Amino acid sequence: MSRRTKRIGDWGEDRACEFLRRHGFEIVGRNYHTTSGEIDIIAASGGDYYFIEVKTRMQSELANDESITFFKKARMQKAARSYCLRKNISGGSLIFAGVIVAVDRTRKKAGIRFCAFC
Repeated sequence: MSRRTKRIGDWGEDRACEFLRRHGFEIVGRNYHTTSGEIDIIAASGGDYYFIEVKTRMQSELANDESITFFKKARMQKAARSYCLRKNISGGSLIFAGVIVAVDRTRKKAGIRFCAFC
């Protein structure tokens, strides 16, 4: 991953955290890494834990929920199990979600969409 790509990804994660806080989430962790996967943001709301993948894309047809693949979701689940064991989390629901940050350079804006996985 290039420095530019990393910088854009970090910027998108910052926008996603701001969005989540505005909607009542508490950010409890960021960039949790294990050997089996990584979780960009871990948030809590109402006793539930949200494990969130952030994708920052230019505004286009590719800025959609399908940019988070089946394999990425599977790795997120393994990382979430590790996180819950390490932090001794046993109550509440565990919810896997994505935040798509779609950047529109012409308007100098970013649209944000939250999607929970089934």
